[in-house]
Amino acid sequence: VHAGSDVRFALLGGRFVGEAALLRFYVLHCIGFPFIIMIFMAIHFWRIRKDGGITTPL
Repeated sequence: VHAGSDVRFALLGGRFVGEAALLRFYVLHCIGFPFIIMIFMAIHFWRIRKDGGITTPL
């Protein structure tokens, strides 16, 4: 058993692209990506506040 086949099965939901795969990718795009983007934005804004923001005009 290879790790690649396990990952492929987890992403596709089976051996072939079907209804389960479409549902998984839909959920990933609607929930997963926005959640990851929110995490990165929170870290970004926290770092701006922590570092004092822009101290000199551009």
